[in-house]
Amino acid sequence: MQFNSEIFRDWERAKEFIDPSNRYIQSYPELLSATQCLVGNFREASIPMVAHLVYGWMPKILSYNRDINQDNSIFESVYAENLNDALAVVDSIEYPPTNNAWVGMSKTLHFLNPKLFPIWDSKVARVLGVSASKMSSRKIYRDYMVFIFSIIEQPFVERIQAEFVRRVGYEISKVRAAEFVLFVIGED
Repeated sequence: MQFNSEIFRDWERAKEFIDPSNRYIQSYPELLSATQCLVGNFREASIPMVAHLVYGWMPKILSYNRDINQDNSIFESVYAENLNDALAVVDSIEYPPTNNAWVGMSKTLHFLNPKLFPIWDSKVARVLGVSASKMSSRKIYRDYMVFIFSIIEQPFVERIQAEFVRRVGYEISKVRAAEFVLFVIGED
């Protein structure tokens, strides 16, 4: 699926959402730290734990399906170094064990490696014109990843990153900055 980068023309709206009193903004670095701690201590066994952390950030309860144990494949996201590695991880997941949904899986992958895996959710999908029925498609998530990587060198991405440091005191990846703009545009 092709996405239109013109959607980013309203990127400056995202700056106002970077508010240190916003719980969503406050909790992000805490979730990253907790993920790093779990990965460091439990390695592959940390995957369902990280998924539970992520679902604490979401309005749904997690059902982690272990019919096929894919924790090792998912854990490879930690070692991914570029877009091709990240796409290979996505391709290795038979089905997302997180409620069989790419929304939860994308968030789990993001916290495991925020530089390579953008968060995929209904707000972002709506902005990009993806229907709810297509949101759970691996292909759509892959297309979204490629799209995000096609724009992360745009000047607005660095400006959003700088705003995070200035306003809330922590750094975010380029992938997170681009995805965050889409999330905020989807808030309307």
